[in-house]
Amino acid sequence: MLKSVPSITLFFLILSFLSSKDISANTKYVGAEGCKCHKSEISDWEFSHHAKSFDLLKPGKRKSRKKKAHLDPYKDYTEDEKCIECHVTGFRKEGGFIDIDSTPQMAGVGCESCHGPGSEYRILHKNKSLDFSHLEAKKLGALYGSVDPSVCNKCHQHKNNPFKPEINKKYRFNHKKALKQVMSFHDYYELEGEH
Repeated sequence: MLKSVPSITLFFLILSFLSSKDISANTKYVGAEGCKCHKSEISDWEFSHHAKSFDLLKPGKRKSRKKKAHLDPYKDYTEDEKCIECHVTGFRKEGGFIDIDSTPQMAGVGCESCHGPGSEYRILHKNKSLDFSHLEAKKLGALYGSVDPSVCNKCHQHKNNPFKPEINKKYRFNHKKALKQVMSFHDYYELEGEH
């Protein structure tokens, strides 16, 4: 009888792992519209650099910066996959950005670019309001850029990012410093509204 206990424990651990893996595989992007309960955060984000990041790919935007980075300032980069990946939300992922005509609401670095696809953890928010742990939300696909530098670094230090510190030292990305500059995303506010 004692020999079967570890087997049963192992079985449940494997089952738990597989079910958590299935949940994260089924997550999809819902867009900033699905995050409207966070009124203050959305308000800040709408005026942020992240929200307007897709527009920077358009011809004539930030001409001098593009020239210094050896980019053609008059070229339209809105269809260049090397650029789009970090200027939209959920590029080529379930519910994410496909193209500007069919998924314009996913243009720009939206909530889910930093917090992960929201389809599953939104349900957790709805069911538990604020009475859940970050670990519970993480199991459902939530990301927290404030505690995990890789969330921000995936774009700011991406190999295709042409804005390197060699061009200008201001392009040296510092995660801690960036978090203090709320103009890039949003300040932290308590939840407002219903889920």
